[in-house]
Amino acid sequence: MKAFPVAGLLALSLAACSQGPEASPEATSPMTEAATNPAKDADVSADPDLNNASPIDPRRDSPARLDGFGAVDLGSSLDDVRGRFGAPLQGDVPNDECHYIRPQKESAEGPFLMIEGNRLVRYDVRGPGIVAPGGGRVGMSLGELQQLYPERADLGPDKYDPQAQHLRVRPEQEGHGIIDFALGADGKVSAWRVGLPPQVDYVEGCG
Repeated sequence: MKAFPVAGLLALSLAACSQGPEASPEATSPMTEAATNPAKDADVSADPDLNNASPIDPRRDSPARLDGFGAVDLGSSLDDVRGRFGAPLQGDVPNDECHYIRPQKESAEGPFLMIEGNRLVRYDVRGPGIVAPGGGRVGMSLGELQQLYPERADLGPDKYDPQAQHLRVRPEQEGHGIIDFALGADGKVSAWRVGLPPQVDYVEGCG
């Protein structure tokens, strides 16, 4: 029997050890890639709202409409508003005067439904949880709004604050409401409303 030289056996052993096991699919897992490629994390937005955003398009699925809110149309009677809103509403409207009603499950964001002449004429929103028709929302900048409403928006001053402004979006068709975005001195939307004239332009609401 022919013996292998000791040096040959040693070389074969070292070659086998240096090659190691064949790479498994787990070796390229997302956790491994993230650990070895920090730039991968740069795609994650710093905005937690965007990180947790629903795949549903808020511009399509928001209850806010140019001609109403949810199942309720602008111009609907107070009885229709209470019956069709889909949740209990609180607030009285004495003598057909201008008055706001709102969901019994109160939210600082709204909606606040303006009733005048026993009709729904406007609704107000004060937080980012409800998206305006067309995609605008509280917290957006003027530039972002102008990209969403490039041809139908007019910029004007605020009645009381010289540093604040209003972006007024004209209706797409007859009978639809006007959107008014209130921008604070920081250039961000602080509130918005949809309504029919003249009520959409009431600066103090029902005040």
